[in-house]
Amino acid sequence: MAEPHELRSQPKQRNWRSWGLGAAVLVAIIFIFQNSQKVKVKFLFIDTTTPLIFALLIAAILGAVIGYVGPLVRQRRRSE
Repeated sequence: MAEPHELRSQPKQRNWRSWGLGAAVLVAIIFIFQNSQKVKVKFLFIDTTTPLIFALLIAAILGAVIGYVGPLVRQRRRSE
């Protein structure tokens, strides 16, 4: 049989993670709609026209990859 303190309903905890995720998605959607104009992008020998949001996303992804891989390479070289 359950103890009396186990039968009481637990107070609902606020799920701040889902609120934060929802706010981040909302900000991302606003950012995408406000940066949908076309821009000219030059990289080495490539000239193209693309929506600004794609150029920003590619730059952010490249920055994240470099920021993640750089310290791993440095740590591996130090250990050798």
